Amino acid sequence: MKKYLCIKLVESEPMTRGNYNIFKGWTIPEDENPDDEGYKIKYHDGYVTWSPKHQFESTYIPLGDSEGAKIV
Repeated sequence: MKKYLCIKLVESEPMTRGNYNIFKGWTIPEDENPDDEGYKIKYHDGYVTWSPKHQFESTYIPLGDSEGAKIV
């Protein structure tokens, strides 16, 4: 397989797995911990997802204070 490097600008905020499920209107599965720390992530096309804290922090690099900045 070929390898690719992907760079995306996203917006994010800390959110537990349980709060993300509430945000989406989902019932959390019994085998998942609602207290898992993570981040809600919003992509430029409006797609929203959740990532565990360790995975997010090892993948995404903060750009500093971006208050008021919007994804175009």
